[in-house]
Amino acid sequence: MDNLLISLIRKFEPETAHDISIKLLKFAPILFNKFRHELLEQEIVGLKFQNPVGMAAGYDKNAEVFESLFKIGFGFVECGTVTPLPQYGNPKPRVFRYIEESALINSLGFNNKGINSFLNGVQKRTDFDSPLGINIGPNKDTKNFIDDYTILINKAHDFADYITVNISSPNTENLRKLQDKTALEELISNLVASLKDKKVQKPIFIKINPDEESNNYSDIINLISKYSIAGLIISNTTIQREQNLSPQIRKQDGGLSGKPLLKKSNEILELVFRETQGSIILIGVGGISSGGEAYQKIKLGASLIQLYSAFTFQGPNLINKINKELVQLAKKDGFNSISEAVGSGL
Repeated sequence: MDNLLISLIRKFEPETAHDISIKLLKFAPILFNKFRHELLEQEIVGLKFQNPVGMAAGYDKNAEVFESLFKIGFGFVECGTVTPLPQYGNPKPRVFRYIEESALINSLGFNNKGINSFLNGVQKRTDFDSPLGINIGPNKDTKNFIDDYTILINKAHDFADYITVNISSPNTENLRKLQDKTALEELISNLVASLKDKKVQKPIFIKINPDEESNNYSDIINLISKYSIAGLIISNTTIQREQNLSPQIRKQDGGLSGKPLLKKSNEILELVFRETQGSIILIGVGGISSGGEAYQKIKLGASLIQLYSAFTFQGPNLINKINKELVQLAKKDGFNSISEAVGSGL
């Protein structure tokens, strides 16, 4: 059924196909039984995860189908990226599908309905057994990035189980400059100060890009530790293109995700884990399409993993498949809990 549905959806251009999949999840009955196994269960930053496989930000931009995503097997879902005000994003076409390479390129530019509409969706939540993350970013025409993030983190705080500060999308001009040491410290210090009176402090993650020089990651790690940020999401899409990729991919602007991102994102994940040694939580993203690739990220230091592109290529059955494979692989290595595997490959 998955293969037939995917084949039908692929007849549409990628962004239309995405919108159709959202409508199907929103209105069609969910016929999946979520796979569960005690080996996959973890408690991280005070949150209970039934399994380590999450939906990455970018799919459920407007918090419309996160509960359906829980039902088909995801252990957690990250909605967004959401901005203070609604925005159209960049001109179309802005999503490109490369089936042979299992890759996507997008230049969407945070298209979404804005935080007020977003929170209307979140407030309809009835499933509190799986964590819900909210990924936040600034409007394209904002006069001050920090003001936008401050507005968003305060509006989202009470409705999120955790919040991700997206400073790494390549499709909003100058956004990645926030990964520079001085700019990032100003952002983080302002966000932490704005939340100081909250009775409950929700975990904050920073989502970073894979295209920085290695010393920049050390600066980021130091700031994360200094301000007690929960961890890092590694990584967003890449703007770099390896020479072995097809000419169509190499010439297309935008953020590249899917299979070509696996090696690069794993390299950054390993680099950061070697430096932090488990002192912060790492969520591994980029190129995962199987249980083996998910397990590889876990062994490189990821406590949790996320995917998106492979979901569009393989469909909903992929999530239970990955979780079943994770159980098999962890048992084969003699682990009683998936958390024991974190960083074990280094």
